[in-house]
Amino acid sequence: MTARTPATGRGGAFATEERPLPAAPAEWDDLAAPTGIGFYSARTWNLAMLGQNGAEERVLVVRDADGTLRAIVPLFRYRDGPANAHLHPGTLFGGADRVTDEAARRWEPVTVVGNASGYGTAPVVNGGLEAWAAAAEREAAAGAGTAFAAHLTGPDMTRLRELLPGRPVLLTAMRISVPVHADSEQEYEAGLRKRDRDRVRWERRLLARGGRSVTVEDITDDNLREIGELQESTQRRHGSYGDADYFVGRYRQLKSVLGDALFAFVCRHEGRALGYFSCIRHGRTLVGRSAGLDYDRIGDHAEYFNLMIHEPVRYCVRNGLRELDLGVAGYRQKLLRGGEPVPVWSMLLRPPPGWSDEDTARHNRAKARELREELGPMCPAGLRDRLDRIADAGRAEL
Repeated sequence: MTARTPATGRGGAFATEERPLPAAPAEWDDLAAPTGIGFYSARTWNLAMLGQNGAEERVLVVRDADGTLRAIVPLFRYRDGPANAHLHPGTLFGGADRVTDEAARRWEPVTVVGNASGYGTAPVVNGGLEAWAAAAEREAAAGAGTAFAAHLTGPDMTRLRELLPGRPVLLTAMRISVPVHADSEQEYEAGLRKRDRDRVRWERRLLARGGRSVTVEDITDDNLREIGELQESTQRRHGSYGDADYFVGRYRQLKSVLGDALFAFVCRHEGRALGYFSCIRHGRTLVGRSAGLDYDRIGDHAEYFNLMIHEPVRYCVRNGLRELDLGVAGYRQKLLRGGEPVPVWSMLLRPPPGWSDEDTARHNRAKARELREELGPMCPAGLRDRLDRIADAGRAEL
């Protein structure tokens, strides 16, 4: 346990203590927002990911003068950089195609503030963001290399930009979530545009015609091997590493921490698993995690869309949940089936040597154009206009 001198923010003086991540106070989970992005900032998820990041995993515990817990700030210090391209600033902002490219080296070593997996950060605070910002600022001043807070939504970044002026704010990705403001399936479908409603119904009929069904299954020794093999198939198709044994072990670790909150939607035909989609319940949100598919046996019966969206939405309706969080990437297919895009931003707390305002503008212009193209005709008009303005000016528009 490492004691630190008090940090001072606009909200006053804060006592900040650094600890190993497993020694963080249990109240952390009580402060995490009950949303998808809040889940990825919760203690439970950080413990589930423990040892998987290749980083020195620490946490700053911030209290005010009377000892009240004010903020929890996870830190992930990498001697070089994260293996996950969603967390490496060289691939996010530096033009590198892979984390092993030479262009990524100038960003290393890397400290990621507040994020364990590259999906979202919602600062964990009790009250305002002052304590979180003060601790992040002190961390940025203390080390070498690059330090940044990744994948923050606009409202949080707006406030952090006020508290940490002058730091580069960089457009990073789009999160996709499906809002579920309905108490029945009929009510949910009635709220969709006709073409989207017709598509949902058609894809459900396709599944039934193929003799497939999707069921909710706990993740146990009975289906872990199937899940691991499906994930291996998917990784191999996308040129990524991971064999079935690795994924079986990974899910055992997740299950040991997350318990019944972690389960899977499994698509079966004549008893055989053709695909799965793992999810986690958190507050009023269903958080989508990983999908695995048998590509030799699927494709004609809309298995993917029933697994990834239609059945999870039905689960949300039946269980009173209000959001299906689908993370980043895969924009168009998710938007066609009821998803809504939310821009996420990153702040360079300690930029690499030589980073300039023009570098920030250049990145924002290029990323806005890239996201505009990826979203295509499914991009909502207001968001399209905002991306066009960012592409013209290069300035963050939160």
